[in-house]
Amino acid sequence: MTTAEAIREVRQDDLPAIVRLVNSCGFPARSAEGWRWVLFGNPQQGEIPPGWVFERAGGVSGFLGNFINTYRRGGSSIRIATGHTVITDQVRGRQSGLKLIRHGIAQPGVDAFLTLNNNALSAPLLPRVGALPWLGPSGREWVEWILRPSRAVRALLPPAGPAERFDCHPGFAFNVEGRRGGIVFVSLDDVGDDELAAITADDVLARQIDSVSLRYRLSDPDRRGGMSYVIARSGGRALALAALLLTKPSPERLDHAEIVDWAGSGSEAGIRAQRALLCHLVEIARRAGASKLRLHFPSSVSAAVLRAAGPYLRRSHGHDPCHGHIRNGALAGWQPGPGDADYFFAYRIPPALFAAGEQSDDIMR
Repeated sequence: MTTAEAIREVRQDDLPAIVRLVNSCGFPARSAEGWRWVLFGNPQQGEIPPGWVFERAGGVSGFLGNFINTYRRGGSSIRIATGHTVITDQVRGRQSGLKLIRHGIAQPGVDAFLTLNNNALSAPLLPRVGALPWLGPSGREWVEWILRPSRAVRALLPPAGPAERFDCHPGFAFNVEGRRGGIVFVSLDDVGDDELAAITADDVLARQIDSVSLRYRLSDPDRRGGMSYVIARSGGRALALAALLLTKPSPERLDHAEIVDWAGSGSEAGIRAQRALLCHLVEIARRAGASKLRLHFPSSVSAAVLRAAGPYLRRSHGHDPCHGHIRNGALAGWQPGPGDADYFFAYRIPPALFAAGEQSDDIMR
């Protein structure tokens, strides 16, 4: 870098510049408060920088987010940094994106630096700085259950328009409670940390799950509803959990329900609970009016569980959305799930649920 260039840790007074860069790049819109929540609210971030900005000629011309998740297996702890929202000024930001990613890869204190949701533009560039598509085909896949075929077909026709938007309202919430056989479905309010921690076995590498971290994910200040956690319980204990999010992939495409977190016990009872939970999610999304239910990283879920919810379509990206620089051999063979990615804050918020839209017209694109 030249003397007129610098990479430094992101600060709260950088938020207006980040909003400007995000809007100029066409990424899903967020308010400054929304970015404050993403960058400075994560309870698992610890002392690791939440991101960096690239300064050139006295101004911010690039940004890279750095979201930390903590994982545990037995008595060991592993920290994974997820790089997200690599954005640069189209005029002054030339080459700053690659420099920021190199900086993220070189950061101390983490066991891996990953991207689990990068776009097609960055996919061919990431290997040049040492982030490789280590998941291969499994990192490109997702599955989806078509819940309302007529809406899905109409979406293939010329622009659907407002009439094809999801019929939701501010404060919209999925109705998560219910029962299926001996499995009871409850909200996060009904489950304690001990139950949440016991969902995954001690000898399995799994993301740290606790009520503080999950409630953080539900507290997006830019979102007026449309995200819920569902816990599957049997015999007085939690056996599986999922988070359901209403999202709109692009301004032209239909809103749909996305599974943005998933964890379950691998025991026989746990598999039964996961099967029942997925069927329950399909029913929740259908009752709410969603055209489809989607799940990324299906390899992280048992095939028997996927089949339980009925026929589904298997899709694949045309690019590698998952790249990584892994330092810890304990991650060999690890298969991420939807809760390991940045989906819960990176996906576009449907217009009817976008709280920031009322605050400032210049936040919206």
